[in-house]
Amino acid sequence: MAYKWKPSKTQKREFANNMKDEKFANDYRERKEKKAQKKRTDSKFDYNTAGGQYIPTQEQYNKANEFLQTNISIEQQNACHLVIFGYTCKEKVNHDSIHIVNELIRSN
Repeated sequence: MAYKWKPSKTQKREFANNMKDEKFANDYRERKEKKAQKKRTDSKFDYNTAGGQYIPTQEQYNKANEFLQTNISIEQQNACHLVIFGYTCKEKVNHDSIHIVNELIRSN
């Protein structure tokens, strides 16, 4: 495992005192944001689709149909409808809806 540098107690204290100065704090945040922005532009990671869109499986489709017959919340009903739509039309559905159906499967 590689060595990871960590600041000492005095360095942490000094940094905390410097952050009390508004100019230093703003400059620090600006530098940090510029660095993050540069990493984002060079990255091949698609931030807009993070979390993902997936086509539901047949098992998720079958269970979503079963759960619609039971007493579930509105949010869970919407998720079941989206999973059913995604499976029948072979369309990608947000992973949150699939996750809700999977949680229902695990709890029953």
